Amino acid sequence: MGRVNETIDGVFVNIVGTKTKVGDYHTFVNAGAKTGCSKELTKYTKEYSKMVDKHLETFKKFADLEQIIMQMRVRENVKNIKLTLLRDYIYARVTFYRTHTFTKDIRIIAGTTDIYGEDLKKLYKNKTFMAIAKSKLEAAMDVEIANSKKIIEIS
Repeated sequence: MGRVNETIDGVFVNIVGTKTKVGDYHTFVNAGAKTGCSKELTKYTKEYSKMVDKHLETFKKFADLEQIIMQMRVRENVKNIKLTLLRDYIYARVTFYRTHTFTKDIRIIAGTTDIYGEDLKKLYKNKTFMAIAKSKLEAAMDVEIANSKKIIEIS
């Protein structure tokens, strides 16, 4: 899932970073340390860093809001469900953003092969099965969205 996906591509989440990815701000500020800096460059870098640090809590709130927005966008427009088989289980997944995980999708067990079979082409065409998969994915997303909302208070 390495493609750019507008539904889960944020701005401030990249600036602030996540538990699994260093933020662009830190990467940018620390890039100068690798190359050696003049006094003038160091002065401007420190001023930049000081200004960003002054607003970092605001940027973090933007990032938290972005996460909720991206999650709700996917939840309200569930599509492109991918099915996979592993052992006797049929998994369904869709792209979904969470800062606390490296993978940018959400997965659920949609059913078992002893009930629905192993032919993925038939499963994609099976409206009842796909409705079950969608419903289970939505329920899993609801849990994640609720957890995201706990992080941030808005009126």
